[in-house]
Amino acid sequence: MFDTVYFYLMVVVIVFALGDLISYFTKGKLSGLMMVMLLFLVGFLTGILPKDIINRAGLTQLASASTGMLLFNMGSTINIRQLINEWRTVTLAALCLIGSCIAMLCASPIIGLNTVLIGMPSINGAAVATSMMSEAAAANGFTTAAAMCAVIFATQRFVGAPLASTMGRRYAKVLLEEYRNNPSVCANASGSGTLTESGNIPFYEKHKSFFTSNVLIGIACVGAFIARLLGSVTPVDYSIWALILGLVTGIGGYIPPKPLQRGNAYGLIMIAVFGSIIPALGGVTLNDLGTLALQLIVMFGSACIGIVLVTIILPGWKLVGNRNLAVGIGAMQFLGFPSNVVVVREVSEVMGETEEEKSYINERLSVSYVVGGITVVTILSVVMASIISSILF
Repeated sequence: MFDTVYFYLMVVVIVFALGDLISYFTKGKLSGLMMVMLLFLVGFLTGILPKDIINRAGLTQLASASTGMLLFNMGSTINIRQLINEWRTVTLAALCLIGSCIAMLCASPIIGLNTVLIGMPSINGAAVATSMMSEAAAANGFTTAAAMCAVIFATQRFVGAPLASTMGRRYAKVLLEEYRNNPSVCANASGSGTLTESGNIPFYEKHKSFFTSNVLIGIACVGAFIARLLGSVTPVDYSIWALILGLVTGIGGYIPPKPLQRGNAYGLIMIAVFGSIIPALGGVTLNDLGTLALQLIVMFGSACIGIVLVTIILPGWKLVGNRNLAVGIGAMQFLGFPSNVVVVREVSEVMGETEEEKSYINERLSVSYVVGGITVVTILSVVMASIISSILF
């Protein structure tokens, strides 16, 4: 009775639920994902949880299939027109990524080149890049580095959120002065950076009743399958194809953006994707904890140095006209959506005195932070993960 797939699946889902509840009751001060990883790590170290619990829960195969679906889903959310219009933000975010990677590579003599290469896509990305690198590292015997990817992913928010929030508040002072000096002009300009596609009604809007939950999930599955097929017959990794296919269908308006969310499958797919990260924690021993702590300090520390180097010491800040905003954009590689939106909302609530001021701060800051996150977390980290996986393994 207690050694069935139903029991182990229940345990896995309960751990994720506990992570969400802890985050809720602490008002986000404790990251839900960090608590999930910590609970699994403690469970593995103490023997309370079997190290192959993900496999016993029947999630191993689903985890492998879910990555392509999630990438296709991410591609459908990319707004090309907004990226073009915000080319300065895109360029700065890419430069910060490059600066962080160079700084981490310079620190490789401390923790090892392979460890740095494996960790870079995770520290600059989200679940997908982390899943790709963790799986590849574990499959090739880099057990500690694979675990590091999971721990990096769980702790990113604690590095990125304070940095992005502090820089956002400083920049908000500039925005407030700008708004209070000329409120009518600012009110008219507010939201001008938010772009929409053409005024034509997209196909999916005309045929809403067609896109049922099963149809939407099926579309994501087809997109993932075609991406795998193209990845096997071309030198381009399947992950890039999945992003491109989602992007193309999204631009054309053929499918709704975020089909997995609209199909009510996103939660399960995310648990499955994390299922490819969690097994790496099973290879961690008590002796490895000190090594992991050192790796985290070196990776995050050097990444932050790279951001500061690009945005403050070098003239990268001139792309966006403000040093504080530039550092905040650089910090988006640790956050991404929806954490960046949460930070912007918190900044606007704290700094604005009226609803109009709060709205102005929110609209001006959110464009830069969201575009910066899309550039690095959604796109470039996946590209980096696919390249490093092919080179290193």
